[in-house]
Amino acid sequence: EARLDALLTVMSTLQDTELLYTAGPLGLRHVQAGARGVLEAGGTATAAGATALAAFDEDLHARAWSPRGSAGLLAGALFLDSLPVRAGSPTKAA
Repeated sequence: EARLDALLTVMSTLQDTELLYTAGPLGLRHVQAGARGVLEAGGTATAAGATALAAFDEDLHARAWSPRGSAGLLAGALFLDSLPVRAGSPTKAA
């Protein structure tokens, strides 16, 4: 649920160029508002948030819109987070 909420957070703020290309500026704002709506309903861990997510998902499928830019950004961040940190590695820039 945390990763899904992270995706929704990214979707609510990112100027996703894939959505901008396929849905235009109004479509991008529609998706951002929909993602914010799910989060404002309590996120995916709540019943209201899950209901809002189901409606949002259905809407995106009906429009054939995909937030690929947001998903790619989150995937990259999760990948970097999963990399091991070597012992003795500097944690701050000198």
